[in-house]
Amino acid sequence: MRSGMYVHPWDVVDEGARNVFSFISRTRMEFINLAVSYHSGRFFLPHNPTKKVYYADEGVIYFDPAKDDFRSSKLKPVKSSSYADRDILKESVDIAHDYGITVNAWTVCLHNGRFAVEYPELAVENMYGEKDMNFLCPVKSDSSRYVKSLIMSLATGYDIGEIELESAFFPSAFIHGVHHEVMGIRITPVMSYLLSTCFCTDCVASARSKGINLNESRKHAISYIHDQVLRMGDISDPEEAVDPGLDQALMLSGFEDIISFKNEVSRDLLTEYSEAANEAGTEISIVSTGRGLAGSGIGLEFPSRTIKALDLIAYYQNISEIKRDVSLIRMKVPRNVSVRTGINLTYPYAYNASRLHKSVDAALSAGSDSIIFYNYGWATENIIEELQNLH
Repeated sequence: MRSGMYVHPWDVVDEGARNVFSFISRTRMEFINLAVSYHSGRFFLPHNPTKKVYYADEGVIYFDPAKDDFRSSKLKPVKSSSYADRDILKESVDIAHDYGITVNAWTVCLHNGRFAVEYPELAVENMYGEKDMNFLCPVKSDSSRYVKSLIMSLATGYDIGEIELESAFFPSAFIHGVHHEVMGIRITPVMSYLLSTCFCTDCVASARSKGINLNESRKHAISYIHDQVLRMGDISDPEEAVDPGLDQALMLSGFEDIISFKNEVSRDLLTEYSEAANEAGTEISIVSTGRGLAGSGIGLEFPSRTIKALDLIAYYQNISEIKRDVSLIRMKVPRNVSVRTGINLTYPYAYNASRLHKSVDAALSAGSDSIIFYNYGWATENIIEELQNLH
C-alpha cells in the first residue's frame, strides 16, 4: 500500500524534524504533504512536547521565497510570526531525504483572510453584494498571479516532489469554520454552492464574455435562497432532509449557467497553474472533497497532463461513504490521474485501530491508488503507531 501523511510546520519544529521523519519512516510511508501556506486555526496537539493548544496565524507561509519570486504579484506573502526565523520547508526537505521520504508542498492559496481584509476589492462577492472576508475571487488577475507566483517560488526554490493546491479556484462551500461561525438555518448543498459563488464585477464581465448573464443568475439565486429559508419550517425531521446529487440538484433548480461559468474559469486556471508548475520542473495535485470539486468549479475530466493526483478528502463517520465517494471519483477521473484518499485519524473518524483498518480497506477496495492520513499533529500517538500494522 502506498501512503503518505499530512504534516503541519509546527509539528516539525516542536518535535524536531528528525524525530518526526524517523517516526513516519517506521510506518513505511513514502511522502508527506507539508503545509507551506496555511490559514488560521486553534488546534489541540495531543503528543506535541512544547504546546497542547496552538493558534496558527492567518494567511501565512512557512518557507523563504527568493527576493524576486513575487515581484510581479500585488499580493506579497507574509511569514508566520511564530516561525519568522525558520525555513521549515527547507529543514524538512533536507532531513526527509535521509529517510527516503518525499516532501510535497501542501499550499493553501486563495482561502486567505489576511489578504481579503487588506484587499477587499479582491475578495469574493456574494449575491447580496457582500464581501467574503475569507476568500479571494479566482477571476481577479491579482489572485491567479499570486497562485502562480507561489507555484514558481516553491518549485524553483526547493527539492520537493509536487505542489498540492488547496483553495486555488472558487470556494468549495459556504461553511468552513470561520471564527464563531453560526448558521441558524439548514444550509443545503445547493444553498452552500450559491452562497459561495462570486458575483463581483469581474466575474460578471468574464461570464458575459462567455455568453452567460451572471446578473440574471444572481437574481435567481437570491429568489431561490429566500424560498429555501421560508421552507425551513416544513422540515419535520432534519434526518429526513436528504438532498440529491449536487450537480443534479443545481440543474433541476435552473443554475446551469453558474455551473458552466465556474467550470470554464476553473478549467482555464487549472491549465495555467499546471503550465507554471511544468515550466518550473514539477507537477501539481489538487485536494478537495467530492462535493467540494463541484463547488470550486473543478470538473473531473481534467485536461491531459494537468494534474498528477486528486487528493480526495473522505472524512466520514459512516465508513461506507468512503467507499461510495472513492468509487464515484475513480470511475470519472482519467486513469493517468492518481486518486489518493484522505483518511482522517482524529475523532470521530478513524481514531481507533478497528475504524482505521476498515477505512483504509474501504478506500483501497473502491480503487484508491494510495492513502493520505490526516494528520500527524492532531492524531493521538497510539493511532499513528497503529499505521505500522497496515502494510
